[in-house]
Amino acid sequence: MHPLIDIGVVWGDDGVTAIILLEGVKKYSNDSSPPMAIKKLLDSIRMFLDGCEVDFDLSVLDFGGCTEYQRRVLDVVSSIPRGSTLTYSEVAARAGGSPRSAAGALSRNPFPLVIPCHRVIRSDGNAGGYQGGVKLKKRLLEMEGVSLEGQ
Repeated sequence: MHPLIDIGVVWGDDGVTAIILLEGVKKYSNDSSPPMAIKKLLDSIRMFLDGCEVDFDLSVLDFGGCTEYQRRVLDVVSSIPRGSTLTYSEVAARAGGSPRSAAGALSRNPFPLVIPCHRVIRSDGNAGGYQGGVKLKKRLLEMEGVSLEGQ
């Protein structure tokens, strides 16, 4: 649990398969203890939510459920530094697709926070959508020192 948002982490033999933002979701646990690599990822997420600059270990993520295009989009987004943003158009150009397809790929980002899709905004400077809600997206960006021009 974190004051900003509760998260859930789903993992299998090949690593983390999903990070779920639990705002308004019923919480269940099987009380199993995660492997050490996943504990480290959880610690990194807590540090990130506390406002620390974190270099997430992406090697524990299992991208097997992603399409080839979605993986390219997530690769682009994972390189956006803290305190910076890209537009959906910029992400799409780097990944080889349209802004709408990039937005669609990000709406299904299985690893929010770790793959920082909150750092992707609309071309007009507005936040755009976010699976954790626009309010959380704005809070995360503000925490990273980003001021949205279109807001």
